[in-house]
Amino acid sequence: GKTVGVVTPNLLSYPDSVVVNDPKFENWRDTAGFRAAAGHKVYRFSPELLETHRWNPLSALSRDPLYRLGQIRTLAGVLFVSDNPKNQEWYNKAANVFAAILLYLMEMEGMKLNGMKLTLPQAYEVASLGTGLGVWAQQAIEQHSTGSNALSVETLRELNGVFEASKNKSSGWSTTVDILRGALSMYAEKTVAWAVSDTDIDFTKLRKEKISIYFCVTGNAIKKYGPLMNLFFTQAIQQNTDVMPEQGGHCADGTLILKYQVLFVIDEIAVMGRIEIMEMAPALTRGAGLRYIIIFQGKDQLRSERTYGREAGNGIMQAFHIEIVYGTGNVELAKEYSTRLGNTTVRVHNQSLNRQKHEIGARGQTDSYSEQPRPLLLPQEV
Repeated sequence: GKTVGVVTPNLLSYPDSVVVNDPKFENWRDTAGFRAAAGHKVYRFSPELLETHRWNPLSALSRDPLYRLGQIRTLAGVLFVSDNPKNQEWYNKAANVFAAILLYLMEMEGMKLNGMKLTLPQAYEVASLGTGLGVWAQQAIEQHSTGSNALSVETLRELNGVFEASKNKSSGWSTTVDILRGALSMYAEKTVAWAVSDTDIDFTKLRKEKISIYFCVTGNAIKKYGPLMNLFFTQAIQQNTDVMPEQGGHCADGTLILKYQVLFVIDEIAVMGRIEIMEMAPALTRGAGLRYIIIFQGKDQLRSERTYGREAGNGIMQAFHIEIVYGTGNVELAKEYSTRLGNTTVRVHNQSLNRQKHEIGARGQTDSYSEQPRPLLLPQEV
């Protein structure tokens, strides 16, 4: 299978950093010890367990007012994506409320007020107010408009947007907050909250040091944690694409600081939904030293409207120069691979018998050979 035939051999031979999506803990069990013995710092992010290294995705957000709102909105765009593009407008509204909450938490944490922390579990605590979010936003504005604990104009503006939206009942406010709570509800769970409330894992070090990071969940929880996997790999890729190795500076001995490549092994990629950065990453991040192995059950998964759609899905697959295919029960895929493999030449033996009418027995026999094209693999042989 794909694990024994592809993933494990690569994890036992690839010398530089890796980030692995590891459903069922198989790769962790089989390769983590080997990579640690080879000098790698090894991390396992397991949101189902208390025995996990921790990763707070919000710790990477810039606190600089020039950049923070843009980065928050980019993160919100990962968390609030509808399976049905026709409903995306509602998810965009929920993302706007989420952005206001994060700005508020960011500034409250900076002022060390009320014990607020910039974490996704804390964001859920605010979101759990539901339709009462409008009242919360109004109170936050009233309490922090002036004085030494005043919020920034930017944050007050975004909070006011929440308050105004809550007053317009006909605009689907209840739908907006339901989507908000639904997207964040996972972070109310104790083990998940623990895993994402602090940071041991630093993606910015992947090209500076030899590091192996495994995202591990049990098999029956893969779909549940799909959105968190999406955010995990999105952030890992984003934080290693802005600076080319040649522009990252040099060590005292003259070697590059960003000296290592990073291999992303993304198993069950379709479960994560649409990873927006993956539409361009395989083709455009090679110069940054990023490499990819993506694994899925069938091409239709990537072509689905729930993920990338036909055009973008085909674009992702075309960026890969090596494709490993296992036997498929999908007739259309089998025909596609049969066509792509092309024809081979086979030598065909033809035999003819010459005899007179009403004559018993053969008077003569002619043997001939011809070369004819034949599919290298027929669809039923794929």
